[in-house]
This record gives sequence, structure tokens and C-alpha cells, in this order.
Amino acid sequence: MTRLRTTLTRARDRRSHLRQERALARALAGAPTVESAHEIAVLTTRR
Repeated sequence: MTRLRTTLTRARDRRSHLRQERALARALAGAPTVESAHEIAVLTTRR
């Protein structure tokens, strides 16, 4: 049971991470200016 729970937790964490990456990519693509895109890029490196 522990092994199953660990596998499910890892899968959930992986999906969450991918969801965050896609959200950052959308924010970067939708940035109105180059400066704001740069600020978003800097935030991604600080994570």
C-alpha cells in the first residue's frame, strides 16, 4: 500500500510541476512588453 501511495504522490507532484511550467510559459508568451517578459523569466530562475 505504501508503494502505491508513493507512486500516486509522485505522479500528482509531477502533474503539478508540469501545470506550473505551462502557466509560466503562457505568462511569458503573453507578456505585453519585452521588459515584463524578462521579469517573468527572472522569476522562473529564482524558483
